[in-house]
Amino acid sequence: MSDPASTRSVPAPAKVREWHNVDRNTFRNEIIPLDQPAVLKGLVAHWPVVAAAKSSPKSLCDYIRARDTGRPTRAFLGPPHIQGKFFYRDDMSGMNFERLMQPLAVTAANILTLTNDLNPPALYAPAAGAAETVPAFAGENSLAIVDESVPPRLWLGNAVTAPTHYDMEDGVACVVAGHRRFTFFSPDQLANLYIGPLDMAPGGLPTSLVKVSDPDFERFPRFAQAMAAAQVAELEPGDAVFIPNLWWHNVESLDPMNLLVNYWWFDGPRGPASPFAALALGLLSITALEPSRRKIWRQMFDHYVFRTEGDPVPYMPADKRGMLGAMNPHLENYMRTQIVRSLTRTLPKPVRDQIQRWVASAGSSLDTDQSYD
Repeated sequence: MSDPASTRSVPAPAKVREWHNVDRNTFRNEIIPLDQPAVLKGLVAHWPVVAAAKSSPKSLCDYIRARDTGRPTRAFLGPPHIQGKFFYRDDMSGMNFERLMQPLAVTAANILTLTNDLNPPALYAPAAGAAETVPAFAGENSLAIVDESVPPRLWLGNAVTAPTHYDMEDGVACVVAGHRRFTFFSPDQLANLYIGPLDMAPGGLPTSLVKVSDPDFERFPRFAQAMAAAQVAELEPGDAVFIPNLWWHNVESLDPMNLLVNYWWFDGPRGPASPFAALALGLLSITALEPSRRKIWRQMFDHYVFRTEGDPVPYMPADKRGMLGAMNPHLENYMRTQIVRSLTRTLPKPVRDQIQRWVASAGSSLDTDQSYD
C-alpha cells in the first residue's frame, strides 16, 4: 500500500507545455529541438475519424469496420480485477493478461459491448499498422507535421493503462477517441523509476515496476523524486503530444472506448546496431568483472564510445583508424564477425562452426588472428 504521508509530501507534477496552431515549420524548428514533451492542442481535430468518434462510440466502430481488411492483429485481454492495468503478475512469473489475434474491427465491436459494464475486462489492440488493418486511414486522416513515409499505428482499447516505458524513436501520439493522461519522466530519472526485468516487459521495452496511479512509496521510496520531477499532459479528442525518444511515459486511457494514433520516426545519424543490444552485451561481458576492472572499462567507454573528451584519436590519419574511423560495409562486417566470435566461443564446436559459417556466407570473413576482447 502507498504511504499516505509520503504521498502528501510529493508535489503535483508540472504540466506539459501546450502549443497551439502548430505547423510543420514550428514543429521541426521549435518544438523538436527542445527535446521535451509538448502538447499540440487541436492538431488533428479536423480528422474525419475524430468527428466519427465524437459522434458516438458506435460511429467510431462503424468507421473502423467499414475500412477493416479483416487481417488479424494483436490484442491484449486482461481479467476485470486488473482494472485495466496491463502489468506483471504479482509473483513476476509473467504478465497479468493474455494475447490474442483478431481483426481490429472485432476488437472494436467487443469494446463497444463492454462500454456499459461497470467492471469490464481490459481489452487493448496495441500498435495496429494502419496500412495492414485499415489502409484507407492514412489518406483520410493525414498528419502534415511528419513525413508521408512515416506510417500511422492505431491503439484501440477501453480504460487501460500502458505502464511507464520509453520508445526508441521520436513520436507524435494523436488522440482520436476518449481522454488520455500522459505522465512523463525525463531520461535522468532512470534510477528513481525502479525498472523491471530488461528482458521481460508488458509491451516489450523496459518498464517501471511502479503503478503511477497508485505508487507504493514504502516499497519504491525514490519514486517520490521521480514524481516531483514529472510532467503530466491531459489530452482530449483532437489533441496530440510529442514524445521525444528515451523519455519515459505512462499512458492512461480514461474512457470506456479510446483510440490513439501514433507515428514513430528517428532523425539524425545512428549506427547499424541497436544501442539496447550494446547494453545487453555490456551486461554479458562487463558487469561480472571486479569493480576496479569495471572502472577501467568505464573509462574506455567514455573515451572511445561516448567520446567525453572529443575525438579519441586525433593524431591518427582518417584512413588508418579502423573501428574508430568512419563506418563502411567492410568494417561493419568485421565488427559483427568479432562480436559473433566472442558470443559463440563457449558454445559446442558444431554449433559455433555452423554460426560462423552463416556469418561468413552473409559477407563476413572470420579473421582468426584477431580477438574481439
